[in-house]
Amino acid sequence: MQKTLYALVELQEIDNRLDELRAERGDLPLIVEELENKYKEKKGLLEEKTQALKTTKVRQKELELLIEEAKAKLAEFEEKLYQVKTNREYDAIMAETDATKTKLEESEDELLNTQETIERLEEEIKQIESELEKVAGELEENKIELDKKLTATAEEENLLQNERDIILKKTDPEIIKTYEIVRQARDGLGIARVENGVCGGCFSHIPPQKIVEVRKMEKIYTCEFCGRILVYVEE
Repeated sequence: MQKTLYALVELQEIDNRLDELRAERGDLPLIVEELENKYKEKKGLLEEKTQALKTTKVRQKELELLIEEAKAKLAEFEEKLYQVKTNREYDAIMAETDATKTKLEESEDELLNTQETIERLEEEIKQIESELEKVAGELEENKIELDKKLTATAEEENLLQNERDIILKKTDPEIIKTYEIVRQARDGLGIARVENGVCGGCFSHIPPQKIVEVRKMEKIYTCEFCGRILVYVEE
Protein backbone atom coordinates (compact mmCIF):
# COMPACT_ATOMS: atom_id res chain seq x y z
CA MET A 1 0.00 0.00 0.00
CA GLN A 2 2.96 2.30 0.65
CA LYS A 3 3.91 2.12 -3.04
CA THR A 4 0.34 2.96 -4.00
CA LEU A 5 0.21 5.99 -1.71
CA TYR A 6 3.58 7.25 -2.89
CA ALA A 7 2.38 6.76 -6.45
CA LEU A 8 -0.69 8.88 -5.65
CA VAL A 9 1.53 11.61 -4.23
CA GLU A 10 3.59 11.58 -7.41
CA LEU A 11 0.42 11.54 -9.50
CA GLN A 12 -0.88 14.58 -7.64
CA GLU A 13 2.36 16.46 -8.26
CA ILE A 14 2.17 15.63 -11.95
CA ASP A 15 -1.45 16.75 -12.12
CA ASN A 16 -0.59 19.97 -10.29
CA ARG A 17 2.04 20.80 -12.88
CA LEU A 18 -0.28 19.89 -15.77
CA ASP A 19 -2.91 22.19 -14.27
CA GLU A 20 -0.33 24.98 -14.05
CA LEU A 21 0.60 24.56 -17.70
CA ARG A 22 -3.05 24.59 -18.75
CA ALA A 23 -3.67 27.65 -16.60
CA GLU A 24 -0.90 29.47 -18.46
CA ARG A 25 -3.01 29.15 -21.59
CA GLY A 26 -5.81 30.93 -19.76
CA ASP A 27 -9.09 31.23 -21.62
CA LEU A 28 -7.45 30.89 -25.04
CA PRO A 29 -8.70 27.33 -25.76
CA LEU A 30 -12.25 28.36 -24.85
CA ILE A 31 -11.98 31.58 -26.86
CA VAL A 32 -10.72 29.68 -29.91
CA GLU A 33 -13.52 27.12 -29.58
CA GLU A 34 -16.17 29.85 -29.29
CA LEU A 35 -14.75 31.71 -32.30
CA GLU A 36 -14.67 28.50 -34.35
CA ASN A 37 -18.33 27.86 -33.53
CA LYS A 38 -19.20 31.46 -34.34
CA TYR A 39 -17.34 31.21 -37.66
CA LYS A 40 -19.18 28.00 -38.59
CA GLU A 41 -22.49 29.61 -37.65
CA LYS A 42 -21.80 32.71 -39.76
CA LYS A 43 -20.53 30.57 -42.63
CA GLY A 44 -23.68 28.46 -42.56
CA LEU A 45 -25.88 31.58 -42.45
CA LEU A 46 -23.97 33.07 -45.38
CA GLU A 47 -24.49 29.92 -47.45
CA GLU A 48 -28.18 29.93 -46.54
CA LYS A 49 -28.65 33.57 -47.55
CA THR A 50 -26.61 33.10 -50.74
CA GLN A 51 -28.77 30.16 -51.78
CA ALA A 52 -31.91 32.15 -50.97
CA LEU A 53 -30.63 35.01 -53.13
CA LYS A 54 -29.90 32.65 -56.00
CA THR A 55 -33.38 31.12 -55.78
CA THR A 56 -35.01 34.54 -55.59
CA LYS A 57 -33.13 35.79 -58.65
CA VAL A 58 -34.27 32.73 -60.59
CA ARG A 59 -37.84 33.55 -59.60
CA GLN A 60 -37.28 37.16 -60.68
CA LYS A 61 -36.35 36.02 -64.18
CA GLU A 62 -39.41 33.75 -64.31
CA LEU A 63 -41.70 36.62 -63.31
CA GLU A 64 -40.16 38.96 -65.88
CA LEU A 65 -40.86 36.38 -68.58
CA LEU A 66 -44.43 35.88 -67.32
CA ILE A 67 -45.00 39.64 -67.41
CA GLU A 68 -43.65 39.90 -70.96
CA GLU A 69 -45.86 37.02 -72.06
CA ALA A 70 -48.92 38.54 -70.37
CA LYS A 71 -48.32 41.91 -72.03
CA ALA A 72 -47.88 40.22 -75.40
CA LYS A 73 -51.16 38.34 -74.93
CA LEU A 74 -52.99 41.54 -74.01
CA ALA A 75 -51.72 43.13 -77.20
CA GLU A 76 -52.99 40.15 -79.19
CA PHE A 77 -56.40 40.30 -77.50
CA GLU A 78 -56.64 44.00 -78.26
CA GLU A 79 -56.04 43.33 -81.96
CA LYS A 80 -58.60 40.52 -81.99
CA LEU A 81 -61.25 42.83 -80.61
CA TYR A 82 -61.26 44.68 -83.94
CA GLN A 83 -61.88 41.42 -85.77
CA VAL A 84 -64.74 39.94 -83.70
CA LYS A 85 -68.06 39.40 -85.44
CA THR A 86 -70.25 38.13 -82.61
CA ASN A 87 -70.96 39.02 -79.01
CA ARG A 88 -69.87 35.54 -77.96
CA GLU A 89 -66.40 36.06 -79.46
CA TYR A 90 -66.22 39.49 -77.86
CA ASP A 91 -67.17 38.12 -74.43
CA ALA A 92 -64.64 35.29 -74.76
CA ILE A 93 -61.80 37.67 -75.61
CA MET A 94 -62.77 40.04 -72.78
CA ALA A 95 -62.81 37.12 -70.31
CA GLU A 96 -59.31 36.07 -71.41
CA THR A 97 -58.21 39.70 -71.24
CA ASP A 98 -59.45 40.09 -67.67
CA ALA A 99 -57.83 36.82 -66.58
CA THR A 100 -54.52 37.82 -68.18
CA LYS A 101 -54.67 41.28 -66.57
CA THR A 102 -55.21 39.63 -63.17
CA LYS A 103 -52.20 37.35 -63.70
CA LEU A 104 -50.17 40.33 -64.89
CA GLU A 105 -51.01 42.34 -61.77
CA GLU A 106 -50.19 39.38 -59.53
CA SER A 107 -46.88 38.83 -61.31
CA GLU A 108 -45.98 42.53 -61.11
CA ASP A 109 -46.79 42.59 -57.39
CA GLU A 110 -44.72 39.46 -56.79
CA LEU A 111 -41.89 40.89 -58.89
CA LEU A 112 -41.88 44.04 -56.77
CA ASN A 113 -41.70 41.93 -53.58
CA THR A 114 -39.00 39.78 -55.15
CA GLN A 115 -36.88 42.82 -55.97
CA GLU A 116 -37.24 44.07 -52.40
CA THR A 117 -36.24 40.62 -51.13
CA ILE A 118 -33.17 40.62 -53.38
CA GLU A 119 -32.10 44.02 -52.06
CA ARG A 120 -32.59 42.87 -48.47
CA LEU A 121 -30.69 39.61 -49.02
CA GLU A 122 -27.81 41.40 -50.73
CA GLU A 123 -27.56 43.79 -47.79
CA GLU A 124 -27.68 40.91 -45.29
CA ILE A 125 -25.03 38.98 -47.21
CA LYS A 126 -22.79 42.04 -47.25
CA GLN A 127 -23.21 42.42 -43.48
CA ILE A 128 -22.55 38.72 -42.81
CA GLU A 129 -19.44 38.74 -45.01
CA SER A 130 -18.12 41.69 -43.01
CA GLU A 131 -18.82 39.92 -39.72
CA LEU A 132 -17.31 36.69 -41.04
CA GLU A 133 -14.12 38.49 -42.04
CA LYS A 134 -13.87 40.01 -38.55
CA VAL A 135 -14.43 36.66 -36.82
CA ALA A 136 -11.89 34.98 -39.11
CA GLY A 137 -9.30 37.60 -38.17
CA GLU A 138 -9.93 37.18 -34.44
CA LEU A 139 -9.86 33.39 -34.78
CA GLU A 140 -6.54 33.42 -36.64
CA GLU A 141 -5.00 35.81 -34.11
CA ASN A 142 -6.06 33.70 -31.10
CA LYS A 143 -5.06 30.45 -32.83
CA ILE A 144 -1.55 31.78 -33.39
CA GLU A 145 -1.29 32.82 -29.74
CA LEU A 146 -2.61 29.46 -28.55
CA ASP A 147 -0.23 27.55 -30.85
CA LYS A 148 2.68 29.51 -29.39
CA LYS A 149 1.71 28.56 -25.86
CA LEU A 150 1.09 24.92 -26.83
CA THR A 151 4.45 24.70 -28.57
CA ALA A 152 6.22 26.19 -25.55
CA THR A 153 4.79 23.58 -23.17
CA ALA A 154 4.28 20.59 -25.48
CA GLU A 155 7.50 18.76 -24.59
CA GLU A 156 6.99 19.05 -20.84
CA GLU A 157 3.32 18.11 -21.11
CA ASN A 158 4.17 14.99 -23.12
CA LEU A 159 6.76 13.90 -20.57
CA LEU A 160 4.36 14.48 -17.70
CA GLN A 161 1.55 12.66 -19.49
CA ASN A 162 3.83 9.68 -20.13
CA GLU A 163 4.79 9.56 -16.45
CA ARG A 164 1.12 9.81 -15.52
CA ASP A 165 0.20 6.93 -17.82
CA ILE A 166 2.89 4.75 -16.24
CA ILE A 167 1.50 5.42 -12.75
CA LEU A 168 -2.05 4.71 -13.87
CA LYS A 169 -1.06 1.33 -15.32
CA LYS A 170 0.63 0.28 -12.09
CA THR A 171 -2.06 1.47 -9.67
CA ASP A 172 -5.38 -0.09 -8.65
CA PRO A 173 -8.07 1.38 -10.95
CA GLU A 174 -10.56 1.72 -8.06
CA ILE A 175 -8.10 3.81 -6.05
CA ILE A 176 -7.40 5.95 -9.10
CA LYS A 177 -11.14 6.36 -9.59
CA THR A 178 -11.52 7.59 -6.00
CA TYR A 179 -8.60 9.97 -6.47
CA GLU A 180 -10.08 11.39 -9.70
CA ILE A 181 -13.54 11.88 -8.19
CA VAL A 182 -12.16 13.73 -5.18
CA ARG A 183 -9.76 15.75 -7.33
CA GLN A 184 -12.55 16.98 -9.55
CA ALA A 185 -14.68 17.88 -6.55
CA ARG A 186 -11.88 19.58 -4.61
CA ASP A 187 -10.23 22.08 -6.94
CA GLY A 188 -7.79 19.61 -8.44
CA LEU A 189 -6.50 18.20 -5.15
CA GLY A 190 -7.31 14.55 -4.50
CA ILE A 191 -4.42 14.03 -2.07
CA ALA A 192 -3.76 15.90 1.17
CA ARG A 193 -0.68 15.63 3.36
CA VAL A 194 -1.10 15.43 7.10
CA GLU A 195 0.87 18.36 8.53
CA ASN A 196 0.93 19.61 12.11
CA GLY A 197 -2.09 17.51 12.99
CA VAL A 198 -4.36 18.91 10.29
CA CYS A 199 -5.45 17.98 6.76
CA GLY A 200 -3.29 19.81 4.24
CA GLY A 201 -6.31 20.27 2.00
CA CYS A 202 -9.04 21.73 4.23
CA PHE A 203 -6.93 22.33 7.39
CA SER A 204 -9.37 20.41 9.57
CA HIS A 205 -8.06 18.81 12.76
CA ILE A 206 -7.26 15.09 12.52
CA PRO A 207 -7.44 12.89 15.66
CA PRO A 208 -3.99 11.75 16.88
CA GLN A 209 -4.87 8.06 16.55
CA LYS A 210 -5.85 8.54 12.92
CA ILE A 211 -2.60 10.36 12.27
CA VAL A 212 -0.75 7.32 13.61
CA GLU A 213 -2.69 5.05 11.26
CA VAL A 214 -2.15 7.35 8.28
CA ARG A 215 1.58 7.46 9.06
CA LYS A 216 1.81 3.67 8.82
CA MET A 217 0.56 3.93 5.22
CA GLU A 218 -0.95 0.46 5.41
CA LYS A 219 -4.36 1.41 4.00
CA ILE A 220 -6.27 4.27 2.43
CA TYR A 221 -7.60 6.91 4.82
CA THR A 222 -9.62 9.94 3.82
CA CYS A 223 -10.30 13.23 5.54
CA GLU A 224 -13.68 13.16 7.28
CA PHE A 225 -14.36 16.76 6.22
CA CYS A 226 -13.13 17.16 2.63
CA GLY A 227 -12.84 13.52 1.50
CA ARG A 228 -9.26 13.85 0.25
CA ILE A 229 -6.96 10.84 0.50
CA LEU A 230 -4.61 11.42 3.44
CA VAL A 231 -0.89 10.73 3.23
CA TYR A 232 2.02 11.27 5.59
CA VAL A 233 5.19 11.90 3.64
CA GLU A 234 8.50 12.81 5.20
CA GLU A 235 10.30 15.59 3.35
